[in-house]
Order: sequence, then structure tokens, then C-alpha cells
Amino acid sequence: MEVEFEFQKERKIGDFVQSFIDLFKLIYQHFVTTIFGLSALPLAGIALVYYFLSTKITFSASSSSFEDIDGFTWAGLLILALIGLGLYVYGISIEYFLLLKERKNTLFTGKEVLQNFRANLGRYFMFLFAMVLALIVVFIPLAIVAALSAFIPFIGSFAIGILMSIVGIWLFSSFLFYREGYSDLGSCFTDSYVMLSKKLIQYGIATYIVNFIFQMAVMMISIIPMIIISLISYNFLGLDAAFFDSSWGKLLMTLGGMFITLFTLFLYMAGVLANGIIYETAKDLKFGERIYGIIDQIGGKNE
Repeated sequence: MEVEFEFQKERKIGDFVQSFIDLFKLIYQHFVTTIFGLSALPLAGIALVYYFLSTKITFSASSSSFEDIDGFTWAGLLILALIGLGLYVYGISIEYFLLLKERKNTLFTGKEVLQNFRANLGRYFMFLFAMVLALIVVFIPLAIVAALSAFIPFIGSFAIGILMSIVGIWLFSSFLFYREGYSDLGSCFTDSYVMLSKKLIQYGIATYIVNFIFQMAVMMISIIPMIIISLISYNFLGLDAAFFDSSWGKLLMTLGGMFITLFTLFLYMAGVLANGIIYETAKDLKFGERIYGIIDQIGGKNE
């Protein structure tokens, strides 16, 4: 399917929200099925670990939860696996976005997304290492700003959220600068900051608003099934300590863990689209690629 969406154009804060909604409506079915299709095996592995870990937890009065040291070991492995899964989904979502931007359609397959991800895997690892070093450098000023914002009633929480969004769009743009060849690894952070600096606060606010609205929308969609499941469990299965020590209780805990995991991954995917739109907008303001493309098309195509 052709995707009629202009990635590179000047946008205001409200335009970013509308552009995100417009793009998501065009591609959501292909986007979600492609990304989760590529993540099916890792998610199945995570589900097994969730269930095994739930068997290590007991709610009976005669014994304490996590009494077995293996429970802590598996919990640590689960955390590492979730971090790895999050990075993987974020990476293939980026490759999906780049293919979508390049082809202006959804005719590509998950296999192509995965091939591009594998081909650039070294760049992902190199950037991840460089990103840790960059965050160490900016940690102190960011911590000071966050600490000062925390003392501002009500507005402070929004200020911290916008600050985190600014850091997120900066790192995202830095990676795509490196991934698309605009900068090398040593200069991508400073180059992306220069590109974003004139409208950095505006971009941070736009990212924060888009992510907030999308998160609320997904929660509202999810809350009704969760309420129904909770009512059924309470009325027919009985939610007490003995229930959670049963097989049904372990299964319910596993489903709960998987729901939180899928919800988080869904937000990662939405974040890539939101950041990608902002990145393309900022890049066009700096390089004028859209204008050059229009000039190239004047007079028609060469035969």
C-alpha cells in the first residue's frame, strides 16, 4: 500500500501530534504485525521465563517469597532479557521507519527489516557504547536540572518529562545521523544537537505530548479487557493467597507480566514514529532535502 505522507516539512507542536496520528492510522496494521511478527520467538521465551519465575514465588504464610536463590538468579536473567528485547524491538522499529521513509509504501516485508537490522548491527552496538559515554558526560547538568524541577509543584513533573523527551530525541537523532551516514560516531552527538538546538524545547514538548496522548489512548483501550479479566478471576476463581499459589494463579501472573511487556514495547514502537517525524522535520530545516527534491523534479523525469 502506498503511504501518502510528507515526512520532511516544517511543523509546529500541534502539527507533530496530527502528523503522528495520520501516519499511525496509515501503517498501524502493517507496522504492528511486522514488528511483533519479528519478535514472536523472543516474546515466547520471555513468557516461559515469566511462568518459571512465577513458580519460584509463594504467597503461603509458612514460607517467604523468593526463598530459593534460583529465584533471584532467574529474576536477574529476566531483567537482562527484557532490556535486550526492548533494544531489539527499538532497533527493528527504526529499520522499519527507514524503509517506510525510503519507499513511501508498506510493500516491504519483515524479512527485509530484519536483514537491514542485521546488516547494521555493528553500528547499533558501537552507538550503544558511545551513548553510554555521552550520557556520563551530560549526567551532572541533567541531574541538576531534574533535581531543581522536582521542587516545582505540579509543573516540575512535566518539566522532567519534557527534559527526558529532549534527551530521547537528541539520542535518537544522533543515532540516525550515524546510521544514515551524515556524521561519524565521534561527531554525531554534537551534529545532531546543532541541528536540533534552535527548536530543541519545541521538539521535546512535541515528543512528550505525542507519547503522553498515545500512552493514555492505549491504557484506555486496555483497561476494559483488564477489568473484565479481573472480575472473572475474582468471581469464579477467587483472588487470594492460595489462588496465586495455584497453576491458574501462576498463569494469571504470567499474562499480567506479558501485558506490561507488550504495552511497553508498543510505546517504544510509537516513540520511534514520533521521534522519526521530528528527526525528518529538523533534518529538512537543516539540509533542505525536500526543497532539493522538488527542484530535481521540476521539468519531469528524464526519459
